[in-house]
Amino acid sequence: MFKEQIKYGNSTIEYYLDFANRKTLGIKVYPDKSVHVIAPNGTSKNKVSGKVYNKAAWILKQQDFFLSFHPITPPRKFVSGETHLYLGKQYRLKLISENKESVKLHGGSIIVYTKDKENKVHVETILKAWFKSKAEQHFNKLFDELVPLSKSFFKGTPTLRHRWMDKRWGSCSPKGEILLNTELIKTPKKCIEYVIIHELCHLAHLNHSAAFYELLNKLSPNWRKTKDELEKLMV
Repeated sequence: MFKEQIKYGNSTIEYYLDFANRKTLGIKVYPDKSVHVIAPNGTSKNKVSGKVYNKAAWILKQQDFFLSFHPITPPRKFVSGETHLYLGKQYRLKLISENKESVKLHGGSIIVYTKDKENKVHVETILKAWFKSKAEQHFNKLFDELVPLSKSFFKGTPTLRHRWMDKRWGSCSPKGEILLNTELIKTPKKCIEYVIIHELCHLAHLNHSAAFYELLNKLSPNWRKTKDELEKLMV
């Protein structure tokens, strides 16, 4: 199996290439966004790359679809010294024994004051509550700024909620209820904006059709670059 890549616009598509006793070339995009190509024995790599290039728009569309369902965050041990993301920046976690429990940002650190800093489950609970409160603050502000974009294609009043989710960044219902993954508070502001705009576009198109992407390109011309940054940041 070979690892190859092509350039398509501003995007780089990496793919795994294998050869087999078959008549046609097959391309599959998996939920982890990896691309696998199986070509007939004897097919030149140049011909394969040409075929992949011709399917590049479809491949990127599939990868974007899977991105909506697979936020990936590294496991954390909740001990002093490890790094945690907040609004796209890395902070060192610092645990301090204190009867009055709280969380504060100071310089390059997230400081957790807790009664029992050896209890990692409790530290995680405190920190997640802090992230949740910050998400409430930032998500609502960005949503209020961006929701007017939907006035031309949605007659209702969209609403926003957020909660921790394992399998998607966001979702949208036909009634205009948009749900964001609280995990997004760990990403840069522009990534949160991208996911909000992505879900607002679903108010017009509850799918990933060509019409959906036409609207997304109109409202967020640089969305692919932002999506790539989101993927790299959270892996």
